[in-house]
Amino acid sequence: MTAEKGLAQEQFFHNLAEQHESREFLMVWESAQTSVVVGRGARLAEQVRLDACEADGVPVLRRSSGGGSVVLGRGCLNYTLILNLDLRPHLRDIAESYRGILANIAGASGVPGANQQENDLAIGEFKFGGCAQRRLRRTVLHHGTLLYQFALGAVDRYLLEPSRQPRYRNHRRHTEFLTNAPISVEHFQSRLQALYPEAELVS
Repeated sequence: MTAEKGLAQEQFFHNLAEQHESREFLMVWESAQTSVVVGRGARLAEQVRLDACEADGVPVLRRSSGGGSVVLGRGCLNYTLILNLDLRPHLRDIAESYRGILANIAGASGVPGANQQENDLAIGEFKFGGCAQRRLRRTVLHHGTLLYQFALGAVDRYLLEPSRQPRYRNHRRHTEFLTNAPISVEHFQSRLQALYPEAELVS
């Protein structure tokens, strides 16, 4: 799947869930092509090395949620949860929703020692997972990335250092801050489905 198709599917199923009282969706996907994805309100010139992207033919896409820019590609697993806020009223509290969902993602990843650092997943002080949310009236789309076999140098090549950083990053460069984690894609998906059995799996 391309990142463009994955983002389009997320938006389609989020709108579909918003139109129905009880439908929820789950996606686990991976982009076959290296792509840069920026947040809803991001200024490209402040976050993306546009000259490198153009030189390498790397598309720059925009997602529906906020947050920082990411590089997708092989070895970077994407997950998407589209959940109903009427059925799960505890998720209306934004901070609680991040804590609860990330705890489930950490458990499903099976990564020993995985911990939450702000809205990231980390092994010690090294980040392997990020996430963002987009909220409509009755639904929330929570999506994120998990690095497991990713070429981390691509992040340095295509992204500038972010001006807003989590405190635990301590001004480290991308390649000094990020790490791959030992994740089985098949086991992650099956565990996530078990945690959200009401959500329809989108392939």
